[in-house]
Amino acid sequence: MGAKSGEVLTRALTLISNHPLVSDVGAPVLCHANGTTIVDVSFDINLPNEWRRRGESPHTGVRLQEVARIFFPAEFPFYPPTLSLRADFNRNLPHMQPWLIDGCPVPCIYDGDPAELFLKEGMAGFLNRFATWLDRAAMGKLIDPEQGWEPVRRDSLNDSIVADAQFLDGLVKRNGGYRFLIFNYVRIRNSDGTEQIHGHVLEEVIKLNPKVAASFFVEKATNGNDQLSWGKALAMIVWPGKHPSGQPIICDTYLPETVYNVNCLMKRSKIYGCANELKTGINRLNTCLSGYNNAGPFAMAVILVARRPYHLIGNNSTVELCPYVMNVIVPQLLPDGGTTVVRPAAHHHTMSRTHFAQISGRTATTSPLQWTLIGAGSLGSKIALHLARTGSGPTVVVDKSVMSPHNAARHALVPTPDHLQISWTRPKAQLLSEALRGLNQDSTSITYDMIDMLASQDTAQGAFPKQSWAIVNTTASLVVREALTGCERMRSRVVEASLFSGGRVGVLTVEGPVRNPNSADLAAEFYALAGEDPELTAMVFANDDSLERRTIGQGCGSMTMPMSDGRLSLFAAGMSEYLYAKQRDGLPNDTGEILIGRLSEDGLGMKWRHCRIGPTTVVNTINGEPWSIRIHKRAADKMNQDAARWTDVETGGVLIGRLSQTARVAHVVDVLESPEDSFRSSEEFILGTKGLKPQLERFTEHQDCSLYCLGTWHTHLYQSGPSAVDQAMACAVSVARMIPSIFLILDPSGFHGFVASMDGGVEEQN
Repeated sequence: MGAKSGEVLTRALTLISNHPLVSDVGAPVLCHANGTTIVDVSFDINLPNEWRRRGESPHTGVRLQEVARIFFPAEFPFYPPTLSLRADFNRNLPHMQPWLIDGCPVPCIYDGDPAELFLKEGMAGFLNRFATWLDRAAMGKLIDPEQGWEPVRRDSLNDSIVADAQFLDGLVKRNGGYRFLIFNYVRIRNSDGTEQIHGHVLEEVIKLNPKVAASFFVEKATNGNDQLSWGKALAMIVWPGKHPSGQPIICDTYLPETVYNVNCLMKRSKIYGCANELKTGINRLNTCLSGYNNAGPFAMAVILVARRPYHLIGNNSTVELCPYVMNVIVPQLLPDGGTTVVRPAAHHHTMSRTHFAQISGRTATTSPLQWTLIGAGSLGSKIALHLARTGSGPTVVVDKSVMSPHNAARHALVPTPDHLQISWTRPKAQLLSEALRGLNQDSTSITYDMIDMLASQDTAQGAFPKQSWAIVNTTASLVVREALTGCERMRSRVVEASLFSGGRVGVLTVEGPVRNPNSADLAAEFYALAGEDPELTAMVFANDDSLERRTIGQGCGSMTMPMSDGRLSLFAAGMSEYLYAKQRDGLPNDTGEILIGRLSEDGLGMKWRHCRIGPTTVVNTINGEPWSIRIHKRAADKMNQDAARWTDVETGGVLIGRLSQTARVAHVVDVLESPEDSFRSSEEFILGTKGLKPQLERFTEHQDCSLYCLGTWHTHLYQSGPSAVDQAMACAVSVARMIPSIFLILDPSGFHGFVASMDGGVEEQN
């Protein structure tokens, strides 16, 4: 040990000596074989007065003074100290490690990595936790019933079993019994002669009989590698029944894991109350295998069930699973009888929605939300997998595109290194659905074109279930948006995710109740919000925001928005967290919502702005071809305020928004105040022209023509439709415009509108 290490150890020993519960510190002993320094330390235990005369706890045997041995490794303090208790210390206590040090029990004073504890709390924290453990052990309070029963420690074992605890729990009945299940495993043979078994208990109960029994035992080396083999065998779960009184058999005694052969396993099963069931199951398997030739060994799993007096820590169930593995031979099964080696195995939960939800900090539900993802590209795939890892992945994935090698630059999926990457060039929806199934979540892939799909009621029903939580559109396609907003029979609200400005701005829009405002309303509203913010305007409407055609092969290109995978992932993560919260809490119940995210200047962080958007006022066509005018709340408020200002005369102004000639929808997003030379009287309103043209040009250029002049509006003091003058003006305007013009009239009964088409016709609406 170097001088510096010696100084650190000296300080540690000083801290031990000064601890208020330490009565004696023995002389340090250096183990020359590995450089470990060993110190025996005496701790005073605060026993109640009536126990002090006995010198120990009557319940657990913890003494008035306990001597612990502390081991300081040669690498201390980079490696933390460990400790052990006296050899005859009661091992039937919770929070006890499953191993021994030189035949002495080892307490578990921290649920985690001891090195992290030591670096965080130092020697003082280490001593305080151990002293607290001794006090609680003396009082029999190492287990807190409210916290739950601590399962037998199995996290340091070399063998492991993956099994769905909820499924196995469901097999346990009031009457004792057993079941056989399929057990797939891999065997790893180590160079020192030891081996490890890692297996998966499938959710498939087997009805065992002599005709098929041997078919369940198979093991083969992997590509001629004797150190690694794959096998299939059986797992047997065994559970206790009930007492003659009818009460279930409960084991309220905590025991450390000490099973090492079949005889020990039998003794442990007797303590748990399932010894007869275990014997019956083994005898049944012996009988079914008796007629077969010698073969093996094979790895078999045995899972004993212990009913506990209260729920397990972190679980609502009182059922504790205690898994083991052993090598068996066909047909005699146990090659060495009662001395056949049995190894305790660690239990790992299967990948499931329930387990993912718990790890993500949410309450798992028996009926996960159904939702549809449209667009299985880079952004969509990342959102899908983020949510799948919370247990809430999409149930339907829609994308007509096929994966190409260049997609790997930003896609959440990773291509396999096979020849020519042929397996990668498949439909994106299929590949993403397969990945979701790899996370144990069923997902239907649909590769139809969205337009054709929405035209077919049968196909649309499969893509958009009636009970769907939402439809998440990540395609950034105007065509898809138009198709979704125009599909009136679709009731599910649409959430749309998109990126702008080379990944410097991200936008998430959420439709309101009964799809008002809808995605098209919210897209137009976003342009208006962006125009109000100079910094956002510069990013969203910059000339360099256009998609670029990037070469993906000789003679082949693809339209894409260049950005790094990391930048895209920042936005995908934030969007996924929002969706994750809304799956838990519900979508907004009275408005739509727009979230605008901006990348920080250093590219390391995000800042999100939330905007609640009220419903639009819809003016429906009553004659002519169907046109719909959707008046946004901002515009409606300004028109009503102007009308309230000019109560004795007509007033008006200019409508700003967007048109969809495909859907025949006009979005009135904003209004401009009328020029100062406008004329107002009780009979008419004439829009002035002073400064109007440059004002409109600045507006449209400022927002890159995303919003533009739609037409005009004015008030009528009395309830009426468009006058002959109004219609004549509309016809005159329509001749000079290449797009339809929108005209709104606001009278005491509400809004009325008409559209002047390019052929000079007028379509009245209200």
